[in-house]
Amino acid sequence: MRTHSFGNGSGRRARPRSVWAALITAVVLCIVIVAGVLLPVLGLIGAAKATTGGVLNLPVGAITASIVISYLLAVVFLVLTFVSRIGPLAWIAAVAAVVATLVGSLWPLAATAFASVDQVQEVIPFIQNLITQVTSQR
Repeated sequence: MRTHSFGNGSGRRARPRSVWAALITAVVLCIVIVAGVLLPVLGLIGAAKATTGGVLNLPVGAITASIVISYLLAVVFLVLTFVSRIGPLAWIAAVAAVVATLVGSLWPLAATAFASVDQVQEVIPFIQNLITQVTSQR
């Protein structure tokens, strides 16, 4: 009796098309997010820093760390998508990779906003004190 081997003959199942579709979709979306979200956000942050004459204190270390960590997490999810042989699992990992990339691309904007708010909270008492000094001299 002859046995028939399917696929590559090594006994492993071939990747379904849904896995390839998930991987390609996730990679393309991650690249689009980096080019269409992260780069403009970093440009906006750089412009804000330049406009304020360097007065704005940015958490550069936290921004860099958050980008690196979220993008490494996205790469892990993309690898999980690639090694998966189950379509739904591949799509879940692909969506997780895209979400990690999006969060990593938007977090610098939020970190800059938080830093700006902290600085404004320090400036308001200074301005109030200055107004009090100017009005009390009359």
